[in-house]
Amino acid sequence: MLEWLIAGAVFVVALLALPRLLTRAKAGAKRGGGGGMIVALGLIFASAFDPARAAATEELDLRKETDGTEEGESGGEP
Repeated sequence: MLEWLIAGAVFVVALLALPRLLTRAKAGAKRGGGGGMIVALGLIFASAFDPARAAATEELDLRKETDGTEEGESGGEP
């Protein structure tokens, strides 16, 4: 439960800081900087909310849980 509270707090702080970061990026765009920060934010959000990655991670976790617990698996001890 504590992990969710920490993650929620980090998310809220990031949302509160986002307008200031975007304003700085907009001001910096006039002199040629800040575009990279917007791309980096996009990549972070894309990787965090990627459904294919979440499905793959869930499948790997499921395989780790069932690995060695079932008898008669190929490659297992007789």
